[in-house]
Amino acid sequence: MKKQIKIAPYNHAKIEKKWQKKWESSKLYKAKEVKGMKKFYGLIEFPYPSGDGLHVGHIRSNTAMDIIARKRRREGFSVLYPIGYDAFGLPTENYAIKTGIQPAKVTKQNTAIFRKQLKSLGFSFDWSREIDTTDPKYYKWTQWIFLQLYKKGLAYKKKMAINWCPKDLIGLANEEVINGHCERCDTPVEKREIEQWMLAITKYADRLDKDLDDVDYLEKIKIQQRNWIGKSEGAMIKFQLSNISAGTVEVFTTRPDTLFGVTYIVLAPEHKLINELLNSITNKAEVEEYIKKAKSETDIQRTDVTKEKTGVELKGITAVNPANDEKISVWVADYVLADYGTGAVMAVPAHDERDWDFAKKYNLNAKQVIAPFFTEVTGADAPRVDKKTAERRNIYAIVKHCTEDKFIGLDWKDNKWHSLIIGGVENNEDIVTTAIREIQEETGYKNIKFIRNIGHETHANHFAPHKDINRYSFCNTLYFELINEEQNIIEESEKNKHNVVWVERNKMCEFLNLKNNSYIWNIFQNGDCAYTGDGKLINSAQFDNRNSVEIKKDITKFVGGEWVTKYKLRDWIFSRQHYWGEPIPLINCDKCGLVPVPEKDLPVVLPKVKNYKPTGTGESPLAAISKWVNTKCPICKSKARRETDTMPNWAGSSWYYLRYTDSKNKKNFADLDKLKYWTPVDWYNGGMEHTTLHLLYSRFWHKFLFDQGLVPTCEPYKKRTSHGLILAEGGEKMSKSKGNVINPDSIVGAVGADALRIYEMFMGPFDQPIAWDTNNIAGSRRFIERAWKLCEKISDASNNLDNILHKTIKKVTDDIEEMRFNTAISSLMILLNEMEKTNSVSKGQYEILLQLIAPFAPHFTEELWSKIGNKKSIHISDWPKYDESKARDNDVKIMIQVDSKVRGSLTVGADANRDDIEKTAKELPEIIKWLENKKINKVIFVPNRLINFVTVQ
Repeated sequence: MKKQIKIAPYNHAKIEKKWQKKWESSKLYKAKEVKGMKKFYGLIEFPYPSGDGLHVGHIRSNTAMDIIARKRRREGFSVLYPIGYDAFGLPTENYAIKTGIQPAKVTKQNTAIFRKQLKSLGFSFDWSREIDTTDPKYYKWTQWIFLQLYKKGLAYKKKMAINWCPKDLIGLANEEVINGHCERCDTPVEKREIEQWMLAITKYADRLDKDLDDVDYLEKIKIQQRNWIGKSEGAMIKFQLSNISAGTVEVFTTRPDTLFGVTYIVLAPEHKLINELLNSITNKAEVEEYIKKAKSETDIQRTDVTKEKTGVELKGITAVNPANDEKISVWVADYVLADYGTGAVMAVPAHDERDWDFAKKYNLNAKQVIAPFFTEVTGADAPRVDKKTAERRNIYAIVKHCTEDKFIGLDWKDNKWHSLIIGGVENNEDIVTTAIREIQEETGYKNIKFIRNIGHETHANHFAPHKDINRYSFCNTLYFELINEEQNIIEESEKNKHNVVWVERNKMCEFLNLKNNSYIWNIFQNGDCAYTGDGKLINSAQFDNRNSVEIKKDITKFVGGEWVTKYKLRDWIFSRQHYWGEPIPLINCDKCGLVPVPEKDLPVVLPKVKNYKPTGTGESPLAAISKWVNTKCPICKSKARRETDTMPNWAGSSWYYLRYTDSKNKKNFADLDKLKYWTPVDWYNGGMEHTTLHLLYSRFWHKFLFDQGLVPTCEPYKKRTSHGLILAEGGEKMSKSKGNVINPDSIVGAVGADALRIYEMFMGPFDQPIAWDTNNIAGSRRFIERAWKLCEKISDASNNLDNILHKTIKKVTDDIEEMRFNTAISSLMILLNEMEKTNSVSKGQYEILLQLIAPFAPHFTEELWSKIGNKKSIHISDWPKYDESKARDNDVKIMIQVDSKVRGSLTVGADANRDDIEKTAKELPEIIKWLENKKINKVIFVPNRLINFVTVQ
């Protein structure tokens, strides 16, 4: 057949430069507010422009959102897909200190590199809206928003313990401390108190938690947000200090049900009460030394669950448990933080793992007050509503053989229990006497040695058929060992109940089938531990036998406590003692106090300095620039000093998505009409590492702006997704220090941007981490070359590609929405294979192939689209629509089951009806034999999958 088109070899460099230039000159991707038109705002995390430029990890998120944005344009949406640079921060400042090059100059060089690389990859950004957080025209509005927070009382100063590097003489944010060492010089950090600017994010804690119900975030992102916010309901309870007049320690606890089990109290090293008590503490020097050591550790080190717990008792000081008036000891320990809760905790070792570890180390008492409760909900053992319930105290006996590592088990004949030895306490027996009696009666063994009480009382509720009643049992477990194998004859009545079996230690878990027995065996086998679950109260006076979940508020009221809602979230430490950040727009006046810089004087421009090194006083390097620092008070015109702290890098990234809507506005951070058109962001994609703090801070700023009537919605982002990291070859994380970072420039030069984009999307599931393999890019390049060559097959001759073509349209359409980019590309490869097998493809069929590939590989598809006679860009052509009837599978395989077992299969047309399938299936020879002489009770039919004939048994 004569070919209508002859095409030159694919030249990616020429084609990609050609179309990038045309797209830019025609402003193809410029976002426009079109009245009455559907809008789509797609957002990626704007990059930090390092000197190394982009690496292939950046490209993954950019390409994914680019694919979605391109699809939306072709679905009739007005699309905003913007880009900018999050350019303030410590890395640039460190580089400036090291090289002596101005941070502004470094940033300008780095953003130029990033811009060039991003353009070379053909992303459909609206470059006219480009922003840079270090541009005074941008950070003027960052400062303006800060002032609004300050005026509403949400920005304030507070003395805080911060991370301090004794070598660099600077304060460090938590993210600048790596394994307890300074990121800059690797010196162990200390704690130092310094005044810091704070933002009162905690005032928005409830809304930040509650409003997650109204957004389409991945569930794992919502979980991260909620865990960080840490909403919890509980009790505020006061413990009276027994030897200090009117002195109390207040604690917050979510488990007031365990109050009767409190055996000591722990204070944070920074707790203000310790200073007040010092003169009454008999081991004052020991306590002071411990506190000094604790302050040298970071909060992360102190709360590390793997860290050994340490503490010192405040000797001479005791407290009183308000539940039972028992005196308890008071300790200081570094695992308690001053700014979490009240800086004090009530310790219940029997029911808290952290307290258990501490109590075990220091030989402190543990008192069980919650008994695990076990009951069967269904089956023969389940309590019956029509039967009475009788309470009984039981024992379980664990009995070890005298010479072998085996234990006695009972195999019950009627109710199929596999249990330990069980018995009821009669009259005034002690539990050891009861256990010995039961062992002798049920097993015949005469000589038994009591070893210890396992403790861990449990409660159980079940139906006892031999008594025709429900039994509620209070159970204690004791451990015995046989002295020898001397045995009495077992009575027939006991033999009729159960068989005595010896079970090897490592088989006991499999043998026991009663929940409470399995629980106790676990304790025995693995050692004592805290029980942290719910259950029934014991050793709790009038509250005994009550449900622990239901009794919390009653106990709180009983001790005069208050039921409150608390959050783990702490106020945001907002200031940094660094140079390269937004100056905080406040002035210190001796007469007027803190005074905001007038809005007309914004921005407060960051001055150029020669020396970026820390001052050594804990202040920012800006403090040494007297010409900049010394100013006049805007109110009284007296001499005053500028605030020298700068904002953290989180500041500019908390609202950048709003500036994109109106990036050139000089009068406002954005025009309200444009905000109403574009916001909220429809889809925000980024790394999981930014789905906690950045996302939380951004949501907080947005909610504040909403409350001021400055933005139209209470949430900034409708949808938030995340991508897996691209790892270096070999599976390691890409790192400059390891020298395994992959720069895309050489790849674009060798195989082209389109091949790189396809590879990044095809290499694995988008939400999973995946290791880079340069060798595999060749497959993406071959795919492009084959699609390129296929245009020579365009002809008017007929073919039978309709089914796979429409199936592919449906698959690619659905997969892009679900971010299943790898399977979308896989289906395109299958379609290409089928097209290559035919003698010809129609122009319309080839156009659809190009239209489906275009979001992934925009350059070569644009070139081919033009070559086959289209005047307008492929990237504004309509997105292909599939015909459902043509997208169905022509034939499907139906599995045939008889009584849920596969006995055969049947291939039928996709549109075959149930009656025909059922009739045909019954007539198959391999099925007839399984239905012979059987009556069919019902037929289960799952379209396009299976038919199951259920017979009368």
